[in-house]
Amino acid sequence: MTSSCLQAVGLRRTYPDASGRRHTALHDVDLRLEPTESVALLGRSGCGKTTLLKALLLLDAPGPADSGAVLLDGDPVITGRRRPGARALRPYRRAVQYVPQDPAASLDPRYDVVSQITRALHTLRAPGGPDGHEAVAQSLLEALGLPRQSWRRRPHEISGGQTQRLALARALAPGPRYLLLDEPVSGLDPALRHQVLDLLAGLADDDGWCVPVPAPDAPGARPARSGAVPAPVGPQAARPASPGAAPAPDAPGARPVRSGAVPAPVGPQAARPALLLVSHDLAAVARVCTRSIVMDAGVLVEDVPTARLLDAPEHPAARALRDAVPALPD
Repeated sequence: MTSSCLQAVGLRRTYPDASGRRHTALHDVDLRLEPTESVALLGRSGCGKTTLLKALLLLDAPGPADSGAVLLDGDPVITGRRRPGARALRPYRRAVQYVPQDPAASLDPRYDVVSQITRALHTLRAPGGPDGHEAVAQSLLEALGLPRQSWRRRPHEISGGQTQRLALARALAPGPRYLLLDEPVSGLDPALRHQVLDLLAGLADDDGWCVPVPAPDAPGARPARSGAVPAPVGPQAARPASPGAAPAPDAPGARPVRSGAVPAPVGPQAARPALLLVSHDLAAVARVCTRSIVMDAGVLVEDVPTARLLDAPEHPAARALRDAVPALPD
């Protein structure tokens, strides 16, 4: 039986320069992302991180010299240049979601905040219907801290930090199993950067997730607590509560969810998504990711626990990243 994972196998990507000569951006890259793990993909600008991310998201257009496969749970989604049509890719799009580097550019200026999420769910043919999509959107926005007065505003009428939270809410709404983020805190001021990293740390931390309970429309279900995220509309099954898990926040003796944590879904899908965080900022990913992969010139050169990368990086590219982390003066 093939284990659940998202994989790139032997990915090779090339691009032409002004003279028509092709340069290689990815050199037969293999990558495996396990369920619920948090992984950083690090490297200097131009090393191939975004090219790899686009390949995993099936957003690139492989050329005649390109090759490799993207697999979900061991089944090829694309092989070489062949990929299914948009309709056949909907299950993959629901399972693998994306937060772009510039979320404002990915939003439709014609629609308000809630509609950005409900229209995405409709496009993916997510179950739940208009009323269910609206409920998911509103509860995610509340849980991620977007004030209600912003919900009917258009993207140009909200702040940069609110735009980043909206992009995260839209990506979480289908209940993805894998969440890919491209430089999610670049361009944010220090305060907003701190807030967004808190949210991502909550996604990567079991302590930020509540004990699963029945979906609100299931027999015997109790109402969702204020700020909790309702069941995403994707197909992922529930993860049972582990022995000794913390009680729900409204249960006797419960401890409060820490600041910045993202509440778990309250419906049948309670497993948190795996994160692949693309960045060149080691200080940022050290707060979120337990495993770090370093890329240099289109090759994965180091794949170690983040703590080890901080303490004793081996490859010169990894050492350069570690040494570039700023330090406050004594």
